[in-house]
Amino acid sequence: MAEVTIVGAGLAGLTAAVNLARRGYEVKVLEREERVGGSGLYHPSGQGSPLRLKELGSYIGIDLSEVLEPIQVTLEVAGGKVMEIVPSLISSHFFERGPRASSIESYLYGIAVEEGVEFEFGRALNSQGDFAQLPPNTIVATGLYFEGFDALRVPYLTSHHFTYKGTCDLDLNFVHMFHDTFTSDYGYTSAFRGIYYAHLFNRIQPISTAERDRFAEQVASLDGKEIPSWNEFTFPVPAASIRNPRLFVGNKILAGTLAGAMDPVAFFGLHGALVSGKIAAMAIEDREAAWREFRKCVYIFPISYIVSRILEIQPRRLNVLGYRIALRDFEKRKLTQKLLVAGMPGYRCIAR
Repeated sequence: MAEVTIVGAGLAGLTAAVNLARRGYEVKVLEREERVGGSGLYHPSGQGSPLRLKELGSYIGIDLSEVLEPIQVTLEVAGGKVMEIVPSLISSHFFERGPRASSIESYLYGIAVEEGVEFEFGRALNSQGDFAQLPPNTIVATGLYFEGFDALRVPYLTSHHFTYKGTCDLDLNFVHMFHDTFTSDYGYTSAFRGIYYAHLFNRIQPISTAERDRFAEQVASLDGKEIPSWNEFTFPVPAASIRNPRLFVGNKILAGTLAGAMDPVAFFGLHGALVSGKIAAMAIEDREAAWREFRKCVYIFPISYIVSRILEIQPRRLNVLGYRIALRDFEKRKLTQKLLVAGMPGYRCIAR
C-alpha cells in the first residue's frame, strides 16, 4: 500500500486525507498543534461563507450538512449605515472552527480516523530543512502559519488582527460586517452555537488602538456587546502577488491557504480549502489533471487580486461608499449576488 504524508490537519489537509484513505493509501497527517482545530488565538469561532452545500459535498465526497447551518441574519454596516443582506440569496452557511466536538475540523477528523488515517500531533515543521526531508509528493497544507510560507518561499502579506471570543445565547445566529475608515479591510462579528466572535483586521499595516476602539463602538451600538479585552496577532495571507496560487513547489503538493485557494478580497477560505484538498489528493495520482482542476479552482484570483489592490490604495472613504452602493437594496442586486457566490475559490470546480 502506497504511503502519503500530509502536513496540517486543517480543512484542506483533512479533506485530502479522507479522499486518499478511501482510495487505499496509507495516510499520515503531521499536525503542529496537540489536537485538531487550529490556533487558540482565533478559534473556536463561528465563520460564514457563500457556498452551494450539496454540490460542494458531492465534489469532495463528504456530506457537510451535519456541521453547516444556514446563516439566519446578515447585516452590512458601511460607514455607520446599516443594510440587510439576505443570507439565503447567496446560500450563506455557518460553520464552527476550532477544537470543540461540534466544529467542522472535528467532524472531518472523525471521518479520517474511521477511514484509517494516522495522526501525529505536536509535530511542528519550522525550517526549509524540515520540509526538505519530507517524502516527494507530500501534501503541505499548513494554513495561516508563517513557517510554511517561509520554508517554501511562497509570497505573502502580513495581516494584523484583533479578535475577541466570548459567549452568547445558543439561539443567536448572525453575521455583522463592518466597513469603515478604521481599516482598509473590514471587521465583523458573529454569533453561532453560543460563541460570540469579533474580528478586525488589516493586511497593509497595524491597526491603532484608536481605530480598534472605533470598531468596538460600532459593535456595541449594533450588537449591544462591550468588548472587554482583545487578542492581537499577525498571520500570513496569500495576497502578495497576482501569481500567488500554486499547486506544486518542487516535489511537494500544496493545498488550502498556502496554495492560494483563498479569496484575496475578503479572505473567505472554507470553500477553497475543501476543494483544493480534494485536488491535492488527485495530484498524487495525476499531476496533470490536478493542475487543470486547480486552475479552475483559482480562475477568479487575478481579478480578485486587482480588486484587492484597488481597495488597498484608494482612500478608505471611497471604499465605504463603494460598499454602500454595491450592497444597498441587496435583494435587487442580482449581479452582486451572483458574484459573491461565483467568486469563491473552487466554485467553478463544483458548478458542473
